[in-house]
Amino acid sequence: MNERGNRSLVERVERLERDVQELRAGLQRTSHGTDRVPDAESRSVRNMHVPPSPIPETATVAGLEPERTAREHSGTGWGFNIPFDVRNLSRGEWWLNKIGIGLLLLGVAFLFMFSVERGWITPVMRVGFGLAIGGMLLALGLYVYKGRRAFAQVLLGGGIGALYITGFAAFQLYGLAPYPLAFAFMVAVTLLACFLSLRQDEASLSVIGALGGLGTPFLLYNDAGALDGLVLYTCLILAGMVAAYFYKGWASLLAVSSVGSWMVFLIGYLSNLSFMMAPSPDDRTVLQLGVTFAWLLLWLAPVAREVLRGSDRGLAHAHIVSTPIIALGFTGAIWELSSSGLARITLPAAILYALAALVLRRSGNDGFSRTHALVGLLFLTHTLVLVLEGDALFIALAAEAAILHYAVRRYSDRIVSAVAHLLFCVAGLWLAFRLVSGAPGLPGAVHPALFNVHALADLAVIALAFGASVLVLSRNLSLVYRGAAHAALLALLWRELSALPGGDGWVSVAWGLYAVWLLVAGLRLDCAWLVRGGLTTLFLVVGKLFLVDLAEVEAVWRVLLFLGFGGLFLALSYYLRSLWRPGSGAEEGRR
Repeated sequence: MNERGNRSLVERVERLERDVQELRAGLQRTSHGTDRVPDAESRSVRNMHVPPSPIPETATVAGLEPERTAREHSGTGWGFNIPFDVRNLSRGEWWLNKIGIGLLLLGVAFLFMFSVERGWITPVMRVGFGLAIGGMLLALGLYVYKGRRAFAQVLLGGGIGALYITGFAAFQLYGLAPYPLAFAFMVAVTLLACFLSLRQDEASLSVIGALGGLGTPFLLYNDAGALDGLVLYTCLILAGMVAAYFYKGWASLLAVSSVGSWMVFLIGYLSNLSFMMAPSPDDRTVLQLGVTFAWLLLWLAPVAREVLRGSDRGLAHAHIVSTPIIALGFTGAIWELSSSGLARITLPAAILYALAALVLRRSGNDGFSRTHALVGLLFLTHTLVLVLEGDALFIALAAEAAILHYAVRRYSDRIVSAVAHLLFCVAGLWLAFRLVSGAPGLPGAVHPALFNVHALADLAVIALAFGASVLVLSRNLSLVYRGAAHAALLALLWRELSALPGGDGWVSVAWGLYAVWLLVAGLRLDCAWLVRGGLTTLFLVVGKLFLVDLAEVEAVWRVLLFLGFGGLFLALSYYLRSLWRPGSGAEEGRR
């Protein structure tokens, strides 16, 4: 009896321990707000087939906990509802602290204005009050940084902003500080922002410092500034910010520094060169030196960081593409270059970026290699546009696109492939305009001849498009190229032959001979797309015979055309099987 009682007591204790462990696991899941998988011990307890046991007295005391945790999980407290999801407190905190610091700075500005209107405090006291506000925000931000980093960054940014506003007010509004002292103070604030940004490892303060540093010459503008000083200061600020980017890799800092520097150079150009009747050569040289320095720095820094540290970033690629284009625009505007003058810059630039692409490709940096190749292609295309015109430019663009397709077939580069397709689209639209505008009876049309430079240029572009269709890797795009070349050749024959005496008849004959050649070649080579093209063109000729030639051509032509094409169709139907050579075509020809 004693042994049975002991065993019963041991079993009850074990069941009680298991129940307590299950309750503890449930409380942990509800307190974290997620249905986590219980630990190994809980799972082993649940997997045991134990008959239900009465809940002990100690468990009934904890029975209130599931009710309380259910209320917490549903977001309902003791009689009121929480107005947002408690699991997204960080998002609300982000908005609250940003709005809070903005309202605080506005309040300080309104206090300044109110005190000025009432004459309560002197200008010196106002500047001192601004310095005190900025200093307190900085001190408080550093104090709470370890526990609340996001909140501390807002305080530090607000302190830097308050110091910038104070320096501006001391010089521009109250005239309390001379220009050298105010300028030195603004530079010191910029350096402080960069130092705090590097020390706290946060990009936001460096972005504020870049904006304030680049905006300092305009915040302290006094009609006495020289362009050389503005360019030198901007280059120094840009160099410091790019150095911070190289050390930390902050893409936002690189973007703000780049855009801000180009804006400063644009303002310098508009104020010193654009509206001047005879701008000084020295000003042109100084501004060009600044533009060149910015181009080299914003080009080489992302490349060097990627090569040395392997930090391939999408925004860095955007800078590599945009920076030389902006620098070229500034150079052309500064020196008022002609097309030939710009071509002397774009061609060496294309070669330079192409060599850089080859070097980066050999070093294993395929991403930046493709980006440099794209820039080189852009400069090469720009050179062609600047140097050539008319038929020469038309053929050159198509030839460049065909060469790019050949390069893509060897190296499988998607960016180069996209550029090649784009160039062929431009050439195709240009060809369509030439075919339509040169048609007889339309405005701007010229009297066509069977062979002329205009027609030979169009034929060369059509041949390049057909050649590119063999190089294009995608089967669907290859068929698009071939179909476009086929339609363009038919349009070219119509434009060139329709102005001749009996032109509509000659067009039908030319289309028919071309269709027969396609059909016979397709049968002999066992090439399906050639056969389809030939048959489609023959049916097109039949439609033209009934819809156009029946009403437009003379009776003699009408008789000859119908008799000739009737006999042609009969002959083709008779020799069709004997012309076919199955299995003679290559796999590429079957596409």
